[in-house]
Amino acid sequence: MAKISDQQIVNFTVGDVNYGVPVDQVKEVRDMQSVTPVPGAPSYIDGVTNLRGRIITVMNLRKRLELPEKEGGDKKIIVVESEDLKLGVIVDSVTEVSTISSEDIEVTTKLADYVIGVGKQGDNLIVILNLAKIAAGAADQLPLQGEDTVEIVASLPDQLSIQEQNTAKKSSVAKRVSRTK
Repeated sequence: MAKISDQQIVNFTVGDVNYGVPVDQVKEVRDMQSVTPVPGAPSYIDGVTNLRGRIITVMNLRKRLELPEKEGGDKKIIVVESEDLKLGVIVDSVTEVSTISSEDIEVTTKLADYVIGVGKQGDNLIVILNLAKIAAGAADQLPLQGEDTVEIVASLPDQLSIQEQNTAKKSSVAKRVSRTK
């Protein structure tokens, strides 16, 4: 099994499993807030929310991992940022920020796409996820976001899928529309 460097991680839980995400992928951790559903979004996307004036997509990690929904509790949103994408990830709880030494982390190549490794902290195992990669892998299915979202969506024909909206956003026609508003 391959080894990686020491990892400073934000520890969180989903169900009975302890997870972590490298701190360099985490923009902030927030209490759960109002999320507006978006028609046509994948089932694991709860919708969008307003983060200090910027609309971001909110993904439910419990749904993404195909776990049953949990009622109640003080859920948290971990805001992950990578390249052009900012994504809120709903988790059951955020417990701490810690460092796991490289000697206590094992990586398997079969899990390398979304799992950085499995770390040991005392008697606990921590699955260290690459949330930025999970978010990037789902980017084509996510609702539009960013400053020009309202202008572009208002200009597009009704009943377009999210993937069609994202394709249109990237096209020169959509770019011209957003500049004229």
